[in-house]
Amino acid sequence: MSTTDAQPTTDAQPHAWLHGSAMRAASDVCLAVILLIAGTVAILAALSLGLGSAARLEAGSYPLIIGSLLLAIGITALLRAVVLRNLEHARWSVISVAVITAVILAVQFAVRQWGLNVALLFGPPEFMALIVFQLALAIALVRASRIRAIGMVLLGLLIATIGVDVETGVERFTMGLDSLADGVMLLTVVIGFAVADGVLGVVSPSLLLASYARKVGHRLAAGLSLPIDLIVRVACALLIAAALYLAYLVEGSGWPLEQIAVFAALGVACQVFDWNRLVFLLAVNIGPLLEENIRRAHLITQGDFMVYFARPISATMLALAVAIVLVAIMLSAWSTFARRPASA
Repeated sequence: MSTTDAQPTTDAQPHAWLHGSAMRAASDVCLAVILLIAGTVAILAALSLGLGSAARLEAGSYPLIIGSLLLAIGITALLRAVVLRNLEHARWSVISVAVITAVILAVQFAVRQWGLNVALLFGPPEFMALIVFQLALAIALVRASRIRAIGMVLLGLLIATIGVDVETGVERFTMGLDSLADGVMLLTVVIGFAVADGVLGVVSPSLLLASYARKVGHRLAAGLSLPIDLIVRVACALLIAAALYLAYLVEGSGWPLEQIAVFAALGVACQVFDWNRLVFLLAVNIGPLLEENIRRAHLITQGDFMVYFARPISATMLALAVAIVLVAIMLSAWSTFARRPASA
């Protein structure tokens, strides 16, 4: 066991490199590489799966759109790593996030009060617009980079397409593995992320705490004392055991150990590079509903792309979604450029 974290340190801010310009550039580059690879694979696979027509979208149409957006965001992140590496990304204040969250909860409460009447007005275009609106709000609430948040959302939407397409029966991105035929369960991703935190905490408790402190705009003030260090290590080891035991209880002898390992590795990268895992989980969860409602809308309207803008509810929510993301990006950019360049 390494005693680096347990020893007293004279460094006032352990793991200060997490906040440096080199780490911000590495974060953008690494995520950009993942997005570019995923986007390329998605496009090539989509072309082989078949695209269908505007009126009847086939198994490859939705992954083609997601793959194209992944390439665009990947290139954007790569360019930002080169051009803006010395600028520290501005973050929402905790108060701002709390106010926005309160407004969202109030809207959800109002929808529940009049839920039946509202639901009667919703068809596939409205449900599709509602899902996009939810993703836009999630991106806006991210306290760090919105570009990375958009990339994580798109990556989650692509992960959600893994498995057998329910309409055509075609396997997508399963690589011939039976464990992927039914898709990726949200619980599997959550367990993988829990294992990631456990592994990071066992290896370096101070790094785990520093990564969480960064998420709320703070830095770890000092190194951990020996008792705290040992307590965190033991707690994280128990977290790993509990997560794996839960996976075994849910899946039995066929538990997806390889999937858990992949998402554990992704979870560690998210913690180190400050990639938002919550928006990724949201996208994995509601991704299938988004694709389903897009395909239903095109089937009902015989491929009329204007249906989303011709209906008042869907048009309003889509306009709000675009406005929310653009305003969040513009405010973040304005706050970033208003600051002095941060030192590495």
